[in-house]
Amino acid sequence: MTVTAILPLPAWLARCPESFLEPDAGSPPLLRVVDALGSCAEVVIAAAAEVAPPVRRTLGGHEMPTRVVAAAAPGGWAQCVTAGLAGLDGDAPVLLHDVEWPVVDPALVERMVAALGRGAGSVLPVLPVTDSVKAVDAEGTVTATLDRAQLRTVQYPRGFAAATLAGLAAGSASQAGGGRFDDLELVLSSGTPVTLVDGDADAITAQLPRDADYLTAVLRVRQRSAGR
Repeated sequence: MTVTAILPLPAWLARCPESFLEPDAGSPPLLRVVDALGSCAEVVIAAAAEVAPPVRRTLGGHEMPTRVVAAAAPGGWAQCVTAGLAGLDGDAPVLLHDVEWPVVDPALVERMVAALGRGAGSVLPVLPVTDSVKAVDAEGTVTATLDRAQLRTVQYPRGFAAATLAGLAAGSASQAGGGRFDDLELVLSSGTPVTLVDGDADAITAQLPRDADYLTAVLRVRQRSAGR
């Protein structure tokens, strides 16, 4: 089974390209993501016109085969997703990733691919919530403690049949404005059955370059652990 992993790189990333192109703990976040996704999938980077040139330079000489496709203007998240889906059969399994999740465990990618291979229309990696979660009123007063057994956090990548993801992109109100649509909210509201798989406890989301030092520390800890 051939799986396509789409990595949207929308136009707003051009304001701070170093956030995903400059090395952290030895390698740019972009290449870390490409390597992890490429262990089980064909990687397509769907980039806005402003972002594509530095991305191609960064990928130059990289061993992992990766296609870079151009997104239509205004180069928002929806346009990038649509460009990445071009030419795919509607039943084709697709992974959708976010470069702001730069730590990707290949084992998680394998779990996602396996679930898609079993015919899942959408797949979400989740983890149980371990913190105490409180409900508060408009004044900020705690009114209840929520039952954590019913709560999960959702991570990237997320898996879809190509037709399902195309429908989410086409139906997003933000497509015309170039903003980012919430694929999680859209797939839940569409009634598409969702399959859950175990997420990665080490996965983090990082807003770079603000979180660069934090990301570097996390990556170095993972490298030391892997070397034991």
